Amino acid sequence: MTAQQRPSHRTPALFRALPGQVRIALVAGIAALVLFGSGAWWLFQHVRADAYRTTENRAFELSVQLAAQAASGKEILSDPLRGWPLIEVDRAGRTIATAGGTQDLTDLTALLPPPPAQPPRRTTGSPQRDTVHVGAVDERDHDRFHRSDGTLKPPPSSNTSAQQKELIAHRQAHTLAHRTLTVFATAVHTPANACGLPTEADGSCRSTLYVFVPPDDAKQATAPLRAPLITGVPLAALLVAALAWTAARRSLRPVEAIRQEVAEITDTSLDRRVPVPDARDPVRRLALTTNTTLDRLETAVERQRRFVADASHELRSPVAALRYELETALAHPGTIDTHRTLHDALTATRRIHTLTEDLLLLARPDHPAAHSLIDLAGLAAELVHEYQHHGHPVSLRSSPDQAPVRGDGAQLHRLLRNLLDNAVRHARTAVVLDITGDGRTHTVSIHNDGTPLTPDECERVFERFTRLDEARARDTGGSGLGLAIARDIAERHHGTLTAHSDHPHPGATFTLTLPSPRETTP
Repeated sequence: MTAQQRPSHRTPALFRALPGQVRIALVAGIAALVLFGSGAWWLFQHVRADAYRTTENRAFELSVQLAAQAASGKEILSDPLRGWPLIEVDRAGRTIATAGGTQDLTDLTALLPPPPAQPPRRTTGSPQRDTVHVGAVDERDHDRFHRSDGTLKPPPSSNTSAQQKELIAHRQAHTLAHRTLTVFATAVHTPANACGLPTEADGSCRSTLYVFVPPDDAKQATAPLRAPLITGVPLAALLVAALAWTAARRSLRPVEAIRQEVAEITDTSLDRRVPVPDARDPVRRLALTTNTTLDRLETAVERQRRFVADASHELRSPVAALRYELETALAHPGTIDTHRTLHDALTATRRIHTLTEDLLLLARPDHPAAHSLIDLAGLAAELVHEYQHHGHPVSLRSSPDQAPVRGDGAQLHRLLRNLLDNAVRHARTAVVLDITGDGRTHTVSIHNDGTPLTPDECERVFERFTRLDEARARDTGGSGLGLAIARDIAERHHGTLTAHSDHPHPGATFTLTLPSPRETTP
């Protein structure tokens, strides 16, 4: 990379390092400067062009007036309002009249455009527009018009003498020198009775009147605009930049409030939420997204806390039992029943293993389940056959040939097994399983004829470590996680799991509803 290339790479990085409101103000200011500058330039050019057109129109009108005076034999030609640059040259090349500084220009007659055609029956023709590049100023009387330092002498203001007129004319000649000017040429025919220097055989005079367009009129017309535009455009751009900075700062104020609120949120105050502005803009969407993220974070932290609390609470008893068995065996090796001790230790270990797997399953993130095509009817039939083989009173009353759903086969197997385990544990004589479908969903109902659930218990049974029969032994009553795991798996498959006791027969019914493959979101 060369030294010339480095600044072009550093500049964008420096711009990106600026605060957001400063960048907005800078871009707005530059845009306003370009926009206002372009408008000011257009206005300046428009005024100057309009002034120049006005001056040209005046030169045209003046050419007509002065040509009429020349045709009448008037010797002194001049603008009645100001000394307009002009020169009259006859066909013999003689200068008839000068004004406005043309008399002090070197070889002006040789630089003039060709004379227009003379009118056959009129004394003056129509002015013809052309251009001429004027030469230098005749400085043979340099000391007469200049100071010792070379600058022009100012014309005296106290009198109107010939000296004053000569100084003014010489100053005008300097404004014309070395410039390309617009000139209007008018053919003039002076009759013999009014002609002083005849050019024609009949004693008349034919000449050309050249009237120059003053070059500084347009400049003088735009002079009052120059200072306001030069100072006004940058000031307007600065004002726009300041307004943009203020607006950006006010717009980003809700972002700062969101930042401050997020900075104050700790693991003990996850219930706090950032303020949501009323404006329907990206800042509002940012606040809503932040609050949604905080909701998920609070849920995840709460899940972790519950996992730690549940694990410490539920594992304490089997760990204590295992420790007691092992310590007793070590302290009194000759008085224990080795087989009984090992059996109790294995039972406690199995319980620890089951609790650990269940807790880890509930503590995992809410990842969506796999989307393999699973036959829910076939899965339920296999489990019913297995439970009947082990002597449990489980029967499949109604089921379609197939009940396809999308999901994870292992998780759905565990869901149905947990429901059947719970039903078998609480049933008195029978557990009945039904599978129905309406084209959009498949519903699995598992009814046991045990103790009915109260309305409060229908939802509480899905909470972790809930045991409605507190007198039941812990080892035979389960860990209290089976139904919680079942509902968790149902929700991962975009389904629902509910409990109720409004079945026609006494007992409790658990209803699982899962979407069919057409209704499942991939």
